[in-house]
Amino acid sequence: MNPNCPHGWLPSGTEMTCLDDLEVVFRGDQVSVRFGERHAADHHLDRRLFFAVRVQAPGLDARLDHVTNYVTGRGLARFLDGLDFRGWEGERRWVNADRDLIVSATHRSGGRVELAWTLRPWRQSVYGEWEATVTTTMEAGAEKDDLAAQLHAFLTAEGFPVEYSDAEFS
Repeated sequence: MNPNCPHGWLPSGTEMTCLDDLEVVFRGDQVSVRFGERHAADHHLDRRLFFAVRVQAPGLDARLDHVTNYVTGRGLARFLDGLDFRGWEGERRWVNADRDLIVSATHRSGGRVELAWTLRPWRQSVYGEWEATVTTTMEAGAEKDDLAAQLHAFLTAEGFPVEYSDAEFS
């Protein structure tokens, strides 16, 4: 483990650079969702960014380490960007590549979006199998756009340790 990195969850077998302390925290009514502790794979062909997600609610404090984002996707930020403030029918869902972070979106009356954030680790855990879900509600326009922009910046990690250019996503 990198002695300059304060995070204790780094997996063995993957060389990573501990990045800055950038965090994205979204707070709802007695609920919070926190993205933090970014790490980037060191190998120039390995385009993965790793981070931790923590959800909190009354009586619940769950944390999922080593969530993987393939930089060629920026999927979560794009998913949120694509939620139209005019609404949609049913539920829309985004799942990361490892299927351990799931976000479900439902449009509600009054121009609101309900987001259900589910953590479900697929790796073996000393705690056994578990799943935790918290639900947040936000305004479907500027508030949702602000969260998407923050997550976009968080998931991009430009310059750490390689440049992730927009050319990869066109």
